[in-house]
Amino acid sequence: MRATRRTTTIATTWATTGNAGRMRWLAPLLAAPLLLSSCGGGSPSGEQDGTSAQDGGTAETSTQTTAVRVADTAGMPSAFLQYGVNEGYFEAEGLDVTVDVSIGGAAAVPAVVNGETQFAGSNTVSAILAASKGLPITIVAAGTRTVADPAEDFARIVASTSSGIEEVSDLEGATIAVNTLENINDVVIMTLMEDAGADRHQVRFAEMGFSDMLPAVANGQVDGALLIEPFVTMALDEGAVEVASPYAESREDMMVGTYMTSEDYAAENPDVVEAFQRGIDATGQAIAEDPDAFREALPEVTTIEPGLAGEIHLPVWNATVDVETLQFLNERMVRYGLLDEEIAVDEIVTPAAE
Repeated sequence: MRATRRTTTIATTWATTGNAGRMRWLAPLLAAPLLLSSCGGGSPSGEQDGTSAQDGGTAETSTQTTAVRVADTAGMPSAFLQYGVNEGYFEAEGLDVTVDVSIGGAAAVPAVVNGETQFAGSNTVSAILAASKGLPITIVAAGTRTVADPAEDFARIVASTSSGIEEVSDLEGATIAVNTLENINDVVIMTLMEDAGADRHQVRFAEMGFSDMLPAVANGQVDGALLIEPFVTMALDEGAVEVASPYAESREDMMVGTYMTSEDYAAENPDVVEAFQRGIDATGQAIAEDPDAFREALPEVTTIEPGLAGEIHLPVWNATVDVETLQFLNERMVRYGLLDEEIAVDEIVTPAAE
């Protein structure tokens, strides 16, 4: 019932803006986390025989699979994983992957540390923060990356037309929605404000899920939001003001996402870690070579409707960990008060991932 009430509220909110034509896309998106958490492999641990659950997979499969659970953020990050699962790229490496959707960032860290999940996708800042607090995590692969052209990137800062926000310098005094506090979104917003000569201390952040940001912006609950696809395209189609591409404009080729595991799991299961890295890399290469195939699959792995799937901007995926991005963010986190001092970022990366 909770999801039904939320869908009704959102649809009504956007209808009052005078352009509700695409709100039919939002209800399926709200159901996407349920779909993703039920897709993928079987049990979360142990080994199974090689009978494939992925009909029509494109990769060759091994005779036995090790079941692993991977938590990741709803949207493009989790869709990427589920596509790799469905196409057989992880199974070809001997892995039976179950994808669980989390809110993202720090929310996935405890699940990795306590062994509830074997791997988790997280924004890079949250991974650095976890390590700085002494939590036994290690980065094993890169997640989403920016594209070369900011206009084609998968993330945007958007604002309501009534907010008066048109450019980054206008964010002074504004309240901006982010999906998790003290994560990469805080850092890139403050970076852009600093670069624009604005006072980064004069912006406020409000934490909420991506799907909740759309009505929050429309209703004036917040002045703007940092969105990722498919929510970017939905918001812009409904008339939101496009302010900036925060990741791509903060640093070229920024590694926005990472995959982490616990130090114990990495030490005890090096073959599984390497297999996971290869599965990530194979999935990323497949999407780079045939992005239209990924777009066609999005309605199956996320319930995004085909029309929306054909319009959204895709990130880049490459499993190789970018230590330069880690160091860039490390320095910014100290400057913006998220860290007391820099950490040795190369020490939180599993060597095989470099």
